[in-house]
Amino acid sequence: MHTDWSLFFGSFHPLIVHIPIGILLFAALLSGIALYKKSKTLQSAISIALLTGSLGAALAAVSGYFLSAGGGYNANTLFWHKWTGIATAVIGFCAWWIRRNKKADILFLKARLSAWLLCLCVLLIMVGGHFGGTMTHGEGYLTAHMPAFLRSVFPGTPRAQPQQLPAQLDSVKVFAHIIQPILSAKCVSCHNPGKQQGDLVLNSPEAIMKGGKSGNTLVPGDIDKSELVYRVSLDPGNTKFMPAGNQPPLTTVEAGLLKWWVASGADFTNNIAESKLDEKTKYLLAFYLGFDEENDKEIVLPEVAPADPNVVKHLKEMKLVVRTLTAQSNLLDISFVMMRQSSPEQKKAALQLLLSVKEQVYLLDVSNCALTGEEIKMIAALPNLNKLELQKNTLTDEAVEPLKALQQLVSLNLGQNDITNRSVAVFQQMAALQKINLWQTQFGEESVKKLQDNGVVVEW
Repeated sequence: MHTDWSLFFGSFHPLIVHIPIGILLFAALLSGIALYKKSKTLQSAISIALLTGSLGAALAAVSGYFLSAGGGYNANTLFWHKWTGIATAVIGFCAWWIRRNKKADILFLKARLSAWLLCLCVLLIMVGGHFGGTMTHGEGYLTAHMPAFLRSVFPGTPRAQPQQLPAQLDSVKVFAHIIQPILSAKCVSCHNPGKQQGDLVLNSPEAIMKGGKSGNTLVPGDIDKSELVYRVSLDPGNTKFMPAGNQPPLTTVEAGLLKWWVASGADFTNNIAESKLDEKTKYLLAFYLGFDEENDKEIVLPEVAPADPNVVKHLKEMKLVVRTLTAQSNLLDISFVMMRQSSPEQKKAALQLLLSVKEQVYLLDVSNCALTGEEIKMIAALPNLNKLELQKNTLTDEAVEPLKALQQLVSLNLGQNDITNRSVAVFQQMAALQKINLWQTQFGEESVKKLQDNGVVVEW
């Protein structure tokens, strides 16, 4: 594979740029102390910091230029970010040059002028950093989560406006309440007006339909020709897989919803009632959104304390995908999708650590992980588990027996496992179970009927 050396060097820009920022801010601090105390002992240290910081700023500007050559950035934002960075390096060098004359009678005057230039450097660092943050995180990233007391001081400040779910399931807008939040969480950080990777923007219906340079981003009614569906469905090891850069991938459910929406015509305005869904799909959407479909009201989530941040950090370091269920909840959505190729010992260690936050685990995806009965016993100890993806693990009836302890489990996927009719008694003991997937198992029609008589929706 051909190596693009300019982009390789440019990829170090986020690392390089923070070093001169710290050094120049340190130089400004020393300069302020020296002027306040009218001290001459710090002048050499200030000069060294200025020279080092300015050289680092120049190197950051060069690496940033190479990075920008890859495209995908808003031209106006990039212009100001680039030139504030260059100006910071130039003014830093000027401040250092002014200090080169060591004559005592003019040193203090030069120090004052250099200090003013350093203040200008600090201002430019703030402005340039803001434009860099805008390109990386999108417009309004600083104010999106501004506290209410500050918003009252700065009325009209842009903020992230989450779509509030309607009281009734049929009124839920398929795109606005389901598809757009998925894209916003997993795709928009790299595909927004400020950072248009692949010339693609995914923050509005108009931008989605416009597509990017790959073409056919979205072909309503045809998932095979839709590049958006193709990219998120690839193996994570594929260079074309999206989201890129080790960002959390779409879950199996999220990818499935995206495919369903595209296959059904990719309508941007229909609500669930207008989409004329079959009962199975409607149930799946109700569960995904947290609706009790029978009573047409939102499900009340268990209240738990926040998970230990050190444990969460360790889980992420072990390649688990860890997400909070909602911004208002401490419950966790855990996926082993990045650990499927890990050794059995590593998976077992990850599950063992997961027990340290067992109260917070609400959704768990351990599909295609070659688990055994020993690991299933660990999973059965998660008291608030609501949804469990266990498909393609070659589990036997004996292995799944501990699952009867999961009295809060609502949805269970056991497709492509070696379970038989003997497990029906286990599932009948799971009081909250509403949906189970038994595709490609050895379950018989009579056992399926027993579960359906208990009010369980069976995919078989």
